[in-house]
Amino acid sequence: MLEDLDMRQLLPPLIFMVVLLVLFWYMIMRPAKQRQDRHNKLVESLENGDKVITAGGIYGTVVRVLDQTVQLKIADGVVLTMDRRAVRRQQTEEEG
Repeated sequence: MLEDLDMRQLLPPLIFMVVLLVLFWYMIMRPAKQRQDRHNKLVESLENGDKVITAGGIYGTVVRVLDQTVQLKIADGVVLTMDRRAVRRQQTEEEG
């Protein structure tokens, strides 16, 4: 009888914790994973001629893609070599 009472007292907090964990995953972890997957897909799909924006806010055009780095032309005669992961997103038509 005492064991049944203890189990009934523990069940609501246990259910509450499980619900909080599921909500945490759905609201925080899942969107972060989706953003990371989109960024990885962008980094892997970089090609010469792509107009991109880096994490530092530098606008440039990809002129060469290597295994770990990418070369960006940011002005006439100015080419920067950056880590591929530094590319944040592609430029939109309004930005370029």
